[in-house]
Amino acid sequence: MNNALRLPCLALICTLGLAAPLRADEQVPDPKGFYATLGLGASWPQTVNGTTTVLGVPVSGSYELGGGFSGDIGAGYDFGLVRTELTYSYNNATINSGRISALGLSGSAAINNGGVNTNSLLASAYLDIPTKSRWVPYVGGGIGYTNVGWGGYSATVAGVTATQVAGNQGVFGYQAKLGLSYLAAKNADVFLEGVYQGTTGFSVDQVNYDPLSSWGAKLGARYRF
Repeated sequence: MNNALRLPCLALICTLGLAAPLRADEQVPDPKGFYATLGLGASWPQTVNGTTTVLGVPVSGSYELGGGFSGDIGAGYDFGLVRTELTYSYNNATINSGRISALGLSGSAAINNGGVNTNSLLASAYLDIPTKSRWVPYVGGGIGYTNVGWGGYSATVAGVTATQVAGNQGVFGYQAKLGLSYLAAKNADVFLEGVYQGTTGFSVDQVNYDPLSSWGAKLGARYRF
């Protein structure tokens, strides 16, 4: 396990270790109150398009991104059917390849050392669907601030190499989630969820990029105080 995953996984294990077991003959406790949440998984971003002008010539590019680590951590309050959360979310991906077009010509671009990541602070609300059991499906989403970091890279098209300077920009971010949680103990849930995250468009080094979006999945836990 690499260092990027080791500490979050240890935190998830500790969260479950603090939980008090729920006996088979006990009723499902009232979930209302404050809780901490931690989720770990992966995300798979969609293709991103970008446009710029070089010496007066419009240039466009289409970039294929590879999946990477995704995680979030935060705190929330459970009102019963509805929960609210404030979370920090991180997604990492690689720029695998691209296709550059200009003056009616286009060519594949070999990308070297390209990467993209997002750091988000999101306020979310979720509806827990009552089942009178330990299994609780939920749906919800949130909005907030996302800082998009577009890594520097070199791209070679038809033997010509161009360099993209690294940069970042803060933009509007949002997410939607569909998940299933399980009451593993009196004060702890475990959950599995599907996630869709997106941003508005952003600009780096005079290149205007379309909105960044990704699909993801997370396994996590909530600890209730």
